[in-house]
Amino acid sequence: EPRPLSALIQGHGTCLPASEAGGMRTEGPADSVEPDDMPLESTEITQDHLLNHQLMFPIGQDKSIPRNSITAYENMKAKRISELKKWKEQGPCQKELYRALYKLVKAQQRSRGEIYKFYLPNCNKDGFYHSKQCETLLDGESAECWCVYPKSGRRIPGSPEVKGDPECQQYLSSQE
Repeated sequence: EPRPLSALIQGHGTCLPASEAGGMRTEGPADSVEPDDMPLESTEITQDHLLNHQLMFPIGQDKSIPRNSITAYENMKAKRISELKKWKEQGPCQKELYRALYKLVKAQQRSRGEIYKFYLPNCNKDGFYHSKQCETLLDGESAECWCVYPKSGRRIPGSPEVKGDPECQQYLSSQE
């Protein structure tokens, strides 16, 4: 690729870890900072990040930086801020659902798909909990269900854990 940074900005570039860079030479220190190493809260690239970042060029390559690289950086920064805001605006059930799905995928990989029982939060469209929450069983049997407070997802004291419908509405109205 004659202009790797330009190709990368336009979505046609190829990134390689420094150890796989083969016939490439690097500009800058040997330790590079990967985007995954940056904490989620950070939306700024610090001077240390810039100093530690490696640009990869094929040997004999023109090292000019495209004029639109600053614009591309600003666009990436704005996108990351937008993603952080979206994450913060999600309700507690939605956040728990994403965490549960991540854990389920990891558990499934470890057990080679042998999972038959798990819990995924039952969320409403606003990201809060439906009052009725149930386990998921993949063997066709009825799952255990219980009642929770919609805002917090905490179990309602005195509500039963039953197979089927625990009729949560009566426990919600008695708690108000």
